[in-house]
Amino acid sequence: MTDLAGWSSRTKFWLVLLVRTTWRAESPSITGVGGIEGPKEQLARLVVERIRFEGGAEPRVDHDVFAVRYGDDSVLYLDNLLRDTATVSALARESHVAHFVSTEMSSKDWPGNWNDALPRLRPVLKPSTYTLGPPSGLLLSRRVFPLVDELVAVDMPGHRATVSWSTIDKWGVDPSTVFAAARSNLATITQHADPTKGRAIQRLIDDGGRYYTSWLLDPGWLESHRGRLGCPPVAFVPDVNTIFVLPSDDPELLAKHFAMVEQQYIHTSRALSPQAYTVDDAGSVVTLDTVNPEDPGTARARCVHIAHEYAAQSSWLTRQYELEHVHSFVGTVTVKTTPFGPRTVTIWGDGIDYTMPHTDLVAFCQQDAPPFYVQFGDVAAITGIAPVAGFDPRRYRVSSWPDWETVEQLRAYSIPVG
Repeated sequence: MTDLAGWSSRTKFWLVLLVRTTWRAESPSITGVGGIEGPKEQLARLVVERIRFEGGAEPRVDHDVFAVRYGDDSVLYLDNLLRDTATVSALARESHVAHFVSTEMSSKDWPGNWNDALPRLRPVLKPSTYTLGPPSGLLLSRRVFPLVDELVAVDMPGHRATVSWSTIDKWGVDPSTVFAAARSNLATITQHADPTKGRAIQRLIDDGGRYYTSWLLDPGWLESHRGRLGCPPVAFVPDVNTIFVLPSDDPELLAKHFAMVEQQYIHTSRALSPQAYTVDDAGSVVTLDTVNPEDPGTARARCVHIAHEYAAQSSWLTRQYELEHVHSFVGTVTVKTTPFGPRTVTIWGDGIDYTMPHTDLVAFCQQDAPPFYVQFGDVAAITGIAPVAGFDPRRYRVSSWPDWETVEQLRAYSIPVG
């Protein structure tokens, strides 16, 4: 297992100090089924989790027959799955569950051809790490906002199934056609703002099949709120089912929602984004920091978003390294308050093989010396590190501490962070 065994005592001290004095995005814990989880309870919890991810309505465990029910009358029996996963690793079990749920749910009322599928397609927003690993790695997706991807779902009674590359190959259509069809169908269900509603905050919570967070992808929907609000609108999507729309000209109200959305985002298992979204002069939906970078909430939201996505990636990558016996410390991200605002930070420690995330700052920690901080762009330019292929968000593999001359160059570019 990857741990701190290779770190010097001094480096460990600075690591612990940094983590204790900064905010770190942690993946929220999920309450298991029942009390202490046995194999059956753990498997049922994973299945319930995955059904929710796939859009199944109200999944609940049926202990009498060891199954999970969802929607009005759909049921997944788990006895065979329990036998198939009894001796596999935790990572393999998660992959088995993901494949089982996706296959079983998609087989129910799954359209047999493109013409049958066409009217059922809907775009869905997911965090960038949603497509990590099999079978999700085979899902059709594209980046639409920072660390947020657009996928396509087939809307079916009681649940939805996500479209994969193999599916569109069977349909005989290209990805752009699938995305365009989903967006076109979305336009028939979005409801543009009612100008008579005034400046009231709009809060929409999807109880199944409404695709509220996807409404951000409908050109003109967010813009339609400008008239009723009297200013550019701001939208928040803390989880995959919730969206808020409010005016951008009330700093106190905006600050309140940044704080509230951050808490909702970091404490849900279905997180989407803590960032605020608005409309630019061209009518495109963008993150608020691109048009209003001076807002104090935007920088922290960006940092929290990055830290949380890297935390999810770190968990997955650590398990991969354990299975493949790769001896490299998987770096995480902290959010640190600095004189120039919130910034993301990671550590480059002495004597460690390190798979490092891309952050605003790198903290160089060495035994018997205080840490110093260097902007990531300067670190890359001085050391020549390059991204490792296949990681999104990006990662950099560093196998050793820089030589003395390079460290002195880095130190010359260090900045005070308070």
